[in-house]
Amino acid sequence: MTLPGKGVPEPETRVALSEKLNELFAAGYEQDEIYGLAIPLLMQGKVRIDLEERTERLEIEDQDLRFPRSEAVKIFEDFVSARS
Repeated sequence: MTLPGKGVPEPETRVALSEKLNELFAAGYEQDEIYGLAIPLLMQGKVRIDLEERTERLEIEDQDLRFPRSEAVKIFEDFVSARS
């Protein structure tokens, strides 16, 4: 018997970064928490996030699209400004 969420890999899903960030904002995560996930993702190309009930691994599809920190911060700030 396998317990839900234990040893059973979740199917891979493709979503736009903006969609994932909006999902996190809608779930009540604070901007600083999301910043702490988005910047490493944009810089390193992948990140693991521990949500309340599950863990997700986010990975940029094209690993050539990694950014230096200054650009990653600007991308995130532009996204947040556009939400306002």
